[in-house]
Amino acid sequence: MAYQALYRRWRPTSFEMVIGQTATVKTLRNQIQAGRIAHAYLFCGCRGTGKTTMAKLMSRAINCLNPKNGDPCGECEVCRAIQNESTMDVLELDAASNNSVDNIRELLEQVRYPAQLGKYKVYIIDEVHMLSTAAFNALLKTLEEPPAHVVFILATTEPQKLPATILSRVQRYDFGRIPAQLMVERMDEALREMKVTAEEEALHMVARAAEGAMRDAFSILDMCVAGAENGRITAKQVRDVLGSSDREFLFDFMEAIAAKDGGEALRMVDQLMRSGREPQVFLKEMTAHSRLLLTVQAVTKDAAALLDITPEDEARYRDQAAKFSSQRLLRILDTFMKGESELRFASTPRIGLESAALHACEEATGDSQQALLERIGELEAKLKALENDLASGRLAPPSSEAKKPAVKSAAKPTTDPSTKKASSMVEPPKDEKEVWSRTLTALAKAEPPLFGLLRNERFLGAENNCYRVSIPYAKKDFSYVKLTQPARRDKITQVLSETAGAEMRFEAVLESDVSQKQGTSQRDNAQQSLIDAFGRDTVQIDEEK
Repeated sequence: MAYQALYRRWRPTSFEMVIGQTATVKTLRNQIQAGRIAHAYLFCGCRGTGKTTMAKLMSRAINCLNPKNGDPCGECEVCRAIQNESTMDVLELDAASNNSVDNIRELLEQVRYPAQLGKYKVYIIDEVHMLSTAAFNALLKTLEEPPAHVVFILATTEPQKLPATILSRVQRYDFGRIPAQLMVERMDEALREMKVTAEEEALHMVARAAEGAMRDAFSILDMCVAGAENGRITAKQVRDVLGSSDREFLFDFMEAIAAKDGGEALRMVDQLMRSGREPQVFLKEMTAHSRLLLTVQAVTKDAAALLDITPEDEARYRDQAAKFSSQRLLRILDTFMKGESELRFASTPRIGLESAALHACEEATGDSQQALLERIGELEAKLKALENDLASGRLAPPSSEAKKPAVKSAAKPTTDPSTKKASSMVEPPKDEKEVWSRTLTALAKAEPPLFGLLRNERFLGAENNCYRVSIPYAKKDFSYVKLTQPARRDKITQVLSETAGAEMRFEAVLESDVSQKQGTSQRDNAQQSLIDAFGRDTVQIDEEK
């Protein structure tokens, strides 16, 4: 037997199997049980939500010889004939390819003949909005007063294109997008029957990509099943099928935008392209990510239920959203949406993606109202973050030891005259950046593995004789763990002190901790930004508060 696609194999054969359309199912089932069948129905909604499925299911239910609670029995002669498409009692017309007045007239010529097996002749017209004006006019009179044995079921994704004269003659039912959790449960049920397992994250990724369309979800799942290894579907495999990016990558990319680090954003775009991802798909994901950040800003409580995410995910989105003003997030969202639409026509999609990324990293400039509002919003976001850190105790005044000036230890004299002569020829480092650069050069010669761990990480500067580097959150289980081990940390400290000619310390921090490490200076930076933006005479700062 030929393989049957999952969306066909799992097409509901009873009202009980229909998911996500509770109100519509209840109403139609009550009509069937009471025998109050309308002469014309309109099923509308986005693709893959069950409109055509419901039309076929209803055609069997109203003709079934032995209905059970409004459901077709599936065993009688009429049910089998309709299911096998061996009867003329149910006629399906695709208006996308049969939209002329002649097609409708041919259909209407058959209306006067009674049903062969069942009680009703059912005419299902799919994508009915594609009919021409003349075809609608030809259909109008029959649709208004059809013979008692005829039922019309119209289906469309664009009900606004139907003439008002048609809409007034039908019972309209709107099919909503299917919730992600219901889609995950249905896919899990299908996989169990096939004896295939899947990671929970993988099924949620498929549900999100399907955007509420069960048919799309099954189509994606079909591809994943075909590529499953040892009967198991992983999140990585789903990402490969969809051409999408890891969620950690999305968070990291947004962190680069929050820091207005265009260079890091371009490096991440290069990484994305080398991994074979699709620029337009990535921009679509970043648009969705930006929308999530805006939503958690607007919805102060229980945004998880609205966004169909876990409370843990909500907390993480809130942490990142706090780094943006709502004005800037809206501009970033508009940038990504515009870039996504323009990439469809771009000859070099990578350049379009890089342009969108750099625009998102830009700081609002100029004297326009929008630019001023965004800059004010950024300052307010920084001040609010600072207040939260102070209130939570994450920021504390520097310790007395940290305030003490560093005691420089005199370098031990060498007894080798040649070494002494060479040392006198080397100029002392000018600043902390040069100290760090020379330290990396020394490590490259003496400790190549340590140099390999440090060379691509971001140098944060030195404070109180402590040199810090930022480690991306994605490397927390590798680079961060290695660089915080005492032996490696002490070796870097030793080379650093020798280079600087004084006692120094070294520390590796995760990107998520950087804002806390630098928090003691955020208040001064925020105040200075206000003064720069509005002038010292117009800014009053309450030092006690």
